[in-house]
Amino acid sequence: MHGTAPVSICHTPEANATAAEAGIWTRADFRGRGLAAAVVAAWARRAARGKQVLFHSTGVTNHASRSVARALGLTPPGWLWSLR
Repeated sequence: MHGTAPVSICHTPEANATAAEAGIWTRADFRGRGLAAAVVAAWARRAARGKQVLFHSTGVTNHASRSVARALGLTPPGWLWSLR
């Protein structure tokens, strides 16, 4: 928090009975301080109480998000391919 405003959040943009995705946002002037990894870790501790598989998805060019995943020790399960 910066005053009363959040500077980093982890939310669940997609979820069902078997899986939940971690979505991350950090205010630009607070990036690079480990806050994203901290909020994702807190989200995972809370979400792990259920029986859902927890995951985080990101694009190959989103280096900041990939850095957060590495900081948390996450390993990519594979690649997503789409048809056009």
